[in-house]
Amino acid sequence: MNDTVLQSESWFIPMDIIMIIPLSICTILGVVFLFLVATHRTCWSVPMLFICNSCFVEIALSCVLLATVIYTLKQDLRKEPGDIASCVFTMFIVYSLFAAEYYSYLLTALYRYISIVYPNHRFWQSIKCQLCLIISKWIFSIAFGLSVYLTNNIVYNINNQICQAPLGLSVILMYNAVVIYVIPNMGIILVYMLLTRYVHRMSARTTVSNRLFHARRELKLIQRTFILACTLICLGIPYLIFVLISFVTEPPKYHFRIAYIFIDFSILIVMILRYYFTQPVKDIIRRVLPPTNIVAPTRAIARTTA
Repeated sequence: MNDTVLQSESWFIPMDIIMIIPLSICTILGVVFLFLVATHRTCWSVPMLFICNSCFVEIALSCVLLATVIYTLKQDLRKEPGDIASCVFTMFIVYSLFAAEYYSYLLTALYRYISIVYPNHRFWQSIKCQLCLIISKWIFSIAFGLSVYLTNNIVYNINNQICQAPLGLSVILMYNAVVIYVIPNMGIILVYMLLTRYVHRMSARTTVSNRLFHARRELKLIQRTFILACTLICLGIPYLIFVLISFVTEPPKYHFRIAYIFIDFSILIVMILRYYFTQPVKDIIRRVLPPTNIVAPTRAIARTTA
């Protein structure tokens, strides 16, 4: 096969356009979310700091992936390879943002755990400490992306018009999987199990009812954090399938194009769930939107008067 000639398919352009839609919607929803939080003092709290941090990561990730899709669309229209250097650098940013997203979920879970199990450790719950942890998370995520970028493990795939670490049984693929997926998700599961066990112990002995209620509420919030992480993992299953296939044989020719459709929609679903799970933002939206149950009583009165 000639690696310098792009073989165009009839479904390339429609698929590129479809991928643009969820990323554009996600970006808009994310900006609106942060605007609502920034303009309402009721949302200014340490827990909301973590939520906004995760939301910012999702906005940045959707913007970068949107730029990647537009780049792919442009090259598909031209039917020629693109600028490899910029493509590789863009994927370095994507790797960094994926790591930042999963570790933001882990930081959220750890904060919930510390606030319940160690309520007297005020320093660990302070906004100053949490800001330091968030900054450390960003430094780690960027360092991870650089470790992949500077070792030349991101290569250009002309068939998929994307730059990625090539699939196959390799050290770099295992390294990416462990750092991005295994460590943060195992950490979230461990925190959830420990807090569940702690809440059960509190329920079994005489405990202040307010503290027990608070603990159960925090446990529910960690469940929601885990759901967000699982949403990305579940919709990333096609990518995982192609990875497993690559261990024994060549994956399908356009595997990255197919896998990234699910990844793009997973980010949109996570953003929608963020609106659903964040009660302060839901309360703001309820106050802003007009009530929808006024029409029915009006019609009923009209029938009775008739």
